[in-house]
Amino acid sequence: MINYTVDCYEMKREILNFSKKMSEGLNKKVTNFISDMKYGLSKSKSCLISEISKSLDERVKLKNTIERLYDNLQSLDKEETRLMKENYLNEVKNYFPDEAIFIFDDSDISKRYGKKFEDLDQIIEASDPDKRVVNGYYICEAVILGKN
Repeated sequence: MINYTVDCYEMKREILNFSKKMSEGLNKKVTNFISDMKYGLSKSKSCLISEISKSLDERVKLKNTIERLYDNLQSLDKEETRLMKENYLNEVKNYFPDEAIFIFDDSDISKRYGKKFEDLDQIIEASDPDKRVVNGYYICEAVILGKN
């Protein structure tokens, strides 16, 4: 017999343990925020704060959860961000060989004339010489290359 409930709790525990490792040296408010975001990202399979908030299934209004996550995200200072990145890199470097190459491609898709697309946002169009703000989507792709 397959026990999906046990699998779900084990996965949630792994996510929360990883979040604790990422937030070592940070205050409790930031630690809770990181746990909420990591769990919400995993459960919702989306990077939108509204979707993350829905996936947390809190007993408060959705608007309040969205505002709390957004406020916490904005209140992170440079030192907290640096410490989180450092903790993250220390944790994930065990999974990759030393000779691995990480390639990140930050780009965007502009929908200059789009008005009613789902999750449309204001972006700075990177290919425009004047760097105009237009409607569109941010995209980040990552690839890790190893000798195998």
